[in-house]
Amino acid sequence: MRKFLLILLLVLCPLSVFAQEEQAVPLEQLILQQHFTQKELERTLTLIKEEEKRTQNDIARLEMDMQRQKLIIDAMRRHAGEVARAYYTGERATLLTLLFEAENFNQLLIMMDMIQYLYERDFTRLAMFQEERARLAIMQTDQQNRLAQLTQLREKYELQLAEMIAIQQQKEENVQKLEDPTRVEALMDHLIIDWQQRGLPAFQRFFGTLAGVMGQIPELATPERIQSNGLFLHTLTINQDEFNQFLSSKDEMFKQSQFSFDDNKLVVQGTYDHMEIKLIGAYELVSPTHLQFHIESLYFDGFELPRSTVEEMEKLYDLGFYPELISPNIQVEQLSMMDEVLKLQLKLNLPFGWGKP
Repeated sequence: MRKFLLILLLVLCPLSVFAQEEQAVPLEQLILQQHFTQKELERTLTLIKEEEKRTQNDIARLEMDMQRQKLIIDAMRRHAGEVARAYYTGERATLLTLLFEAENFNQLLIMMDMIQYLYERDFTRLAMFQEERARLAIMQTDQQNRLAQLTQLREKYELQLAEMIAIQQQKEENVQKLEDPTRVEALMDHLIIDWQQRGLPAFQRFFGTLAGVMGQIPELATPERIQSNGLFLHTLTINQDEFNQFLSSKDEMFKQSQFSFDDNKLVVQGTYDHMEIKLIGAYELVSPTHLQFHIESLYFDGFELPRSTVEEMEKLYDLGFYPELISPNIQVEQLSMMDEVLKLQLKLNLPFGWGKP
């Protein structure tokens, strides 16, 4: 892609002019990056609006459900009140006196069955009333959560819109500095078309496949890679080459990529579908049973993707590590990725509290 852009620059620009404007190439590259960021922000703004619309529909649906639930509760409240009043005034207690008026054993059994039926019906009504009230409370909580989500979406939209407008303005100012803006405009159009038709679908396939393979990482937890530091503490060591060989064995696409461990970062570089891909990220120990992967930066053919696209990828594709896939009793105490080696400090928690300090 980058080679194509340079060739297109040479074709569109006479050699003499191009030689005079060698120093303008960085500016054109900056404009391309700004245009790329602007269009990606516009795309994710559309996604936010769609999510906002879905959330509004959910809130409207919840409101209708809550109104129906309130009608049900109002109808049941009268019955529950009658039951409560009967017990408060002693009406139900007087039923017990009927047992002493039974003339024979058969009448006693019949009265006992009747009294038991009345008590069970009373408590069933009260229980159903409480269940419906609890259901309404859940709906109200859900509605409040959706409203909070809607507020967050609107705030996110406004912030991202402001960012997009600022970048667009900077880009337009830089375009005005060029003697011949038409050539860079052609490059901008081609860049966006290439990303939308080829780049984004390829990234989605790459991340989707990688997320699936990450769930198979526990296969690398073999005895020769695990060092015991005591009865309950162990260290799982996976070197960089082994990790790359493992990924390549799972899918052909990873044969063109290189996964590197250094400075507690995971760096992925390679080619896929004739485009350059680069990813830099790190793992966060969210809990002893969950290592969450955060993407710090993402590149397509040398162009950095905006944070909005990175967040979209993180939301859609889980690249985290779950030690319970190795064993339900395994927990991670610490993780490091240094000098081409991934090390996981593991702790074995046995049932009934064994292994705890």
